[in-house]
Amino acid sequence: MNAYFLLMLLLAGSWTQVGEQGSPLDTICSPTNESATISTPIDTKSIHYTNKALFLTYHHLDDQESFITITPNKFKQHLLALKEKHYNVISIEDYACFHAQRKTLPPNAVVITFDDGYRSFYEKAYPLLKQMGYPATNFVIVSDVDSDNPSLPFLTWSQILEMKRDGFSFYSHTYDLHHKMSDEAGNLVPPLTNRIFLPKEKRMELEEERRQRVRADLQLGEAFLKTKLHNQLSFLCFPLGEYNQTVIEEAKQLGFSLFFTTREGINTGRSEEITRISVGMPYVSTDVFLKKLQQYDQK
Repeated sequence: MNAYFLLMLLLAGSWTQVGEQGSPLDTICSPTNESATISTPIDTKSIHYTNKALFLTYHHLDDQESFITITPNKFKQHLLALKEKHYNVISIEDYACFHAQRKTLPPNAVVITFDDGYRSFYEKAYPLLKQMGYPATNFVIVSDVDSDNPSLPFLTWSQILEMKRDGFSFYSHTYDLHHKMSDEAGNLVPPLTNRIFLPKEKRMELEEERRQRVRADLQLGEAFLKTKLHNQLSFLCFPLGEYNQTVIEEAKQLGFSLFFTTREGINTGRSEEITRISVGMPYVSTDVFLKKLQQYDQK
């Protein structure tokens, strides 16, 4: 099924009607639903915080560290530290149920997220997470899935489906808005929140054209995720960390319910804008990792 046909289905209204049917949370948050996520024993030996959740952000794992790349061994040490310090790793869907006031959280709740959809998530992170019994979410740049990039390979749909069956989840980092584009002055700007220059027409995009472009991108990404993975929920992780209230309102009209930022903090369930702690950088040793988390301990 090609991208054009999927977009036509969306524009015909297949997945853009919000609120006409029962909420998917009715099923996902049901006490009898145990198939969607990994279930791990709850540790209550030490309480850092209650009724809150920390979200962790990673990108890429490799033996050669760089700006947003850490080694698999460092990642493993982070996971072991979570267990040793009595953090409870939950799924992103568990948090969505908590946010909707349909489920309580265990103490010391943590959600593990990766951005961009690099293949190292399957090859290096997935085995370690399975070994620990921890679920995780990857926000994929949908257009890059199955794409050919030898220097930094992305996930394939086959790999994603395998992990999905094991309780891992995959949501939108947009279809193709993760690269900066030029404005009228030639400055590179995030295309989600900014009007861009249209070289063929030699003019700046109108605000309504930006809205239509963003809407089409988000719809197309969701079409793939819902068709390939049968996703019931729609979450959006903002590319480059850039967003504004206009984008949030536009996305909510398409059925997106939670929005993932690069701002740091702890989440109480009161906001649809999710803060996350960036821990996938070379300087984040196990000690630094724990200090980042423990700054949110209840005093």
